[in-house]
Amino acid sequence: MTGTGLVRITVTAPHRSIDLALPDASPVAEILPGLLVHAGERGADNGGWTLRRGDGTPLDLGRTLGRHGVRDGEVLHLVPRRVEWPEPEYDDLVDAIATSSGRAGRTWGPRHTRAAGLAAGGALMAVGLGAVLASGPSWTGAALWSLGLAALLLVGGACLARAVGDAGAGAVPAGIALPYAFAGGALVYAGESPIGDLGAPHLLSGCAAVVLVAVLGHIAVAACPVLFVAAATAGLFGVAGAWLSTTDAMAAHDAAAVVAGLLLAFSPMAASAAIRLSRVPMPVLPRTTADLVRDTPQPPRDAVHAAVVRADAMLTGIVVAVGVVSAICQVLLTIRGGTAATVFVALLAVGFLLRARLYPVLWQRAALLTAGLVGLGCLALGPLPALGALLVAGPVAVLVGVAALAVGLLRSRRAAGPFLGRYAEILEVVVVLAVVPVGCWVLDLYSSARGLGG
Repeated sequence: MTGTGLVRITVTAPHRSIDLALPDASPVAEILPGLLVHAGERGADNGGWTLRRGDGTPLDLGRTLGRHGVRDGEVLHLVPRRVEWPEPEYDDLVDAIATSSGRAGRTWGPRHTRAAGLAAGGALMAVGLGAVLASGPSWTGAALWSLGLAALLLVGGACLARAVGDAGAGAVPAGIALPYAFAGGALVYAGESPIGDLGAPHLLSGCAAVVLVAVLGHIAVAACPVLFVAAATAGLFGVAGAWLSTTDAMAAHDAAAVVAGLLLAFSPMAASAAIRLSRVPMPVLPRTTADLVRDTPQPPRDAVHAAVVRADAMLTGIVVAVGVVSAICQVLLTIRGGTAATVFVALLAVGFLLRARLYPVLWQRAALLTAGLVGLGCLALGPLPALGALLVAGPVAVLVGVAALAVGLLRSRRAAGPFLGRYAEILEVVVVLAVVPVGCWVLDLYSSARGLGG
């Protein structure tokens, strides 16, 4: 491929052969009409035309020559679409068997060796966390050992990324340092207490350690930003919830209700926060007549692209953290039980399922859908079986599953219309507004208000 954006190829048509230099960024469908004119062929008499490689593989009309990997000097064949391309003949049966077996399954390559090594190394490094949890009480030595190992893993990841130049490999030990930091931070003040007696203060210190290691890992490794942004954001949410739980006025489930409600209400602000933190250049609207005639130079395209990539990774990390923390909060509310908590979990589940439609990126939508499905699962495993496992919980779970299956099949074939989108928007607004009074119900603020009036 040349560096000028052109690829020099030979096109063989039924009546002539043409040497051309074509733009590698243009779709094949845009190139075909000009090729037919140069080749002296008619357009649709044969049911249309297509370009094929020497082995008969047709080029997708919607993809560019560059995406197809067409290189200088390659010969393409302009043939009618209905023409059956003959299979290549062979004279070596063993070679044909080897070629067919290679096509039947993916072979192991260097990238698979690398991925297996990183996965095995990360799994073995994470196994040591079990030794930390099984060593106490007392937890002082385990906490110091865990924090020290987190620091060593972070330094090792930074060395792999900066000294060796392999940021992807450096992200593995730096990512494994996150659970070690959480365990060390949570156990540093545990003393002689059993692990089941650890509470909000230990969660606070553990989440603070995660935030610190995530920020340092993001700076030192400069790879897998989604992982470190998600860890730092989830740690901040954990710090906020644990701090609320340390007060005498709030229990753990009350803090979970506050955090989950705020995440549902204010999660749309994540996009603007990611844009600001990533320093994405925005167009400046003119305010005076002098601004209209001023020719302000545009920022370099590479800088704009890098800023957009940073913003996308940061937004994905924030949304993933929102989904994970919201799922944990719904589990805590379900464990607490009660009518108020059940209604609140139902609102959260519906709200996150509706909110997911606003995020077209795969990981972002998957995170919010997971949060909503976790809420539905909590309802199916928590309060509904109490009403009757066979009469209520089972049929409701089956009906919801059938509805989800039907929606997935229908929406994969036909996009939702504007009216359905509008109804979903109205329902989302109603759900978000209902979070406030139901949240006050969960926090038992209405009883407190009645008590103030005597």
